[in-house]
Amino acid sequence: MNQESTASSSESALPSSEQTITGVSGTNYKIALPSNWQEVPDFTSLNPDNDFMLSDALETKYLAAVVESKQDFADLETYLGLVQENLATSFDTTATFLPIPDTKAYFVDFPATVEGLNIHYIYYVLETENNYVQLYGWTLESLYDSSKEELTAIMNSFKEE
Repeated sequence: MNQESTASSSESALPSSEQTITGVSGTNYKIALPSNWQEVPDFTSLNPDNDFMLSDALETKYLAAVVESKQDFADLETYLGLVQENLATSFDTTATFLPIPDTKAYFVDFPATVEGLNIHYIYYVLETENNYVQLYGWTLESLYDSSKEELTAIMNSFKEE
């Protein structure tokens, strides 16, 4: 996925290798991860809706995905509207998703306070062959500027097998 609006020219300098992640659903995903990233153990206790969750070794940056069958929704725009309503309710945000040119994907980034922590999210909603995916990364607000490039590069590499 190419996202010029939030990507920077030094993304290719991030050390990473393409890895296969198998979600709870049994679906395999390809994603380019820096060497210090790994799967979060027992992440379903944190959010049972996630198909997978990853973090850096310091547990300061995270990435997760909610994957839902396209059969259950009229189209991507309908799904996007439901996600936006859920985010508005859950995080009290009025942030608006923007289309990513030449893709079947939308993105938004926004700050939120979760359990007393100031967090900053990068959120994608995208369409794969069989599913609609909410792919989202987050870090502490104080680390967002230094983490945005890495999170965006990882998210842009996401592919469903």
